Amino acid sequence: MRRGLEALLLALLPVAAAAQVDLTDVAAHQGQIVEAVEIEGREATREHVVTREIHTRVGEPLDRETIEEDVQRLENLQVFSEIEIEVEAGREDHVRVRFVVREMPPWIPLVALTYTEQDGFSVGPGITAFNLTGRDIEVSGKAFFGGTTQFQFYADWPWITGDHRLGARLWAAHLDRYDTLNEFQEESTEFRPRVSRFLGENGRLAGELQLFKMRSDQPGETLSATNEDLLVALGVTLGWDTRNSWTNPSGGWQNELVLKKTGGFLGGDADFWTFIADIRRWQSTFPRQRVLLSGLMSLQSGTVGVDFPQYLLYRLGGANTVRGYDVEKLGRELFGRNQMIGTVEYSYALVPKRRFDIWKFSFRLGLEVAVFGDVGVAWSEGRDLNSKRTRAGLGSGLRVLIPGAQMFRLDVGWSPEGGFRFHFAGSTKPERQRDRIR
Repeated sequence: MRRGLEALLLALLPVAAAAQVDLTDVAAHQGQIVEAVEIEGREATREHVVTREIHTRVGEPLDRETIEEDVQRLENLQVFSEIEIEVEAGREDHVRVRFVVREMPPWIPLVALTYTEQDGFSVGPGITAFNLTGRDIEVSGKAFFGGTTQFQFYADWPWITGDHRLGARLWAAHLDRYDTLNEFQEESTEFRPRVSRFLGENGRLAGELQLFKMRSDQPGETLSATNEDLLVALGVTLGWDTRNSWTNPSGGWQNELVLKKTGGFLGGDADFWTFIADIRRWQSTFPRQRVLLSGLMSLQSGTVGVDFPQYLLYRLGGANTVRGYDVEKLGRELFGRNQMIGTVEYSYALVPKRRFDIWKFSFRLGLEVAVFGDVGVAWSEGRDLNSKRTRAGLGSGLRVLIPGAQMFRLDVGWSPEGGFRFHFAGSTKPERQRDRIR
C-alpha cells in the first residue's frame, strides 16, 4: 500500500526526487581536521545567511553530529529544496567540506486557497517570496473570494541581526464574512506587528501589539453601541523550542506561555486578560514514524457582553479542535471564554519529505498517514468546567507536506455523538487551534 501511494505521488508530478542527506562521507572522515568549508549552489541567498548556520569550523575535527545539526539549521531557513554534503581529502590528514544547496524559487505566484468548516472554501490570487533580497525574509500577499472575502499580508524577517538576536513579523488582514455561529455579518480588520529574539539556543522571547476592529451589521453583537469595536492588545510570549526540525519535527519540544492584556489602560472597547499555555512534544519511535502530543489551555477574564466580546468565545468542534464533530452543531453547545484541548497523533511517512523539481522550480514535498485522538472542553464559569461538557473524538487521515503552510490535512474523525465526519484543513492542528476562526 505504501509503495503504491508513493509511486502514485511520484507519477503525478514531473519531478526528479532527491533522497535524504547522505552522510556516509562524513562518517568515513570523522575526526579529521577541517581545512576548508565551502558553499556551492548559492545564488540569491546572501553568504552570511548560510554561514551563520554552519558550526563546522576550519581547524577543528570533522564531527558527524555537528554536520547533522548544520544541515538541520539550513533546512530551518526554508529557502533550500535540497542540501547535500561532500567531503574530500585535503592535505595530509585534513578534509574539505562542501555544502551543496539548491535554492527554492525566490518568488512563487500561486492560487491561494483557504478553508474553514464555518465558511467553506475561499480562493484567489497570491504571491509569496520565501527569500526576499536573499536574507531569508518571507513576504506574501493573498486575496480570497468565495465563502469569505479576505485580503492578507504577511512579512517575517526572523534574524535581522547576527546570531539570531532580533526578528520582526507583521500580519495584516481584512475579512468580510457571515459568522454563522454568532449570526451576524462580520467586517474585521487586524494589524499585528511582533518583535522577537532568541534566549540562548532554545529560548524565545517576543512582544506583540494587536489592533483589531470588528464591525457588525446586527445590534448587540459588539461591546460598543455603535456596532463597531476597537480592541487594542499588548502581549508577551516566552517560549522553549528544541524541535529537531521547524517544518517537520520528529523529536523535541515547542512550548509557549503567553500573557496578553486587551483594553483597559491601552484603550479600546474591551478590558480583559488572556493567558495561554501551549505545550507540544514530538517523539520519534521507529523509522519514518513519530508521535505528537499537544495540549492547549487558554484562560480569559471579563464578563461576556460587558468587557469581553462574545465573538471571541472559543467554540469547539471541527478540524482544528475536536475532530468527529460538526463545528456548526457542537460550536453552538460547547463554548466559553476558556478552553482546554488535548491531541495525540501517530504518523507514518509514506513519502519522506524530499526535493521535487516541477518545471524550473524546486520544492520539498512529502506525504504522511496518521491516526489521532482529540479531547476538549470550553467554559466561562467555573461550575461549567466538568466532565459532562468534555468531548472526545478519534480518527485517521493523510498529511500532504508542502512549503509555507507546512501541510494540508485530510481527516476522517469519529465521535459517539457526531458519528463520522470528514475534515479538511491547512497547517498543523496545534497551530490552527489557536486561531480565532478555526
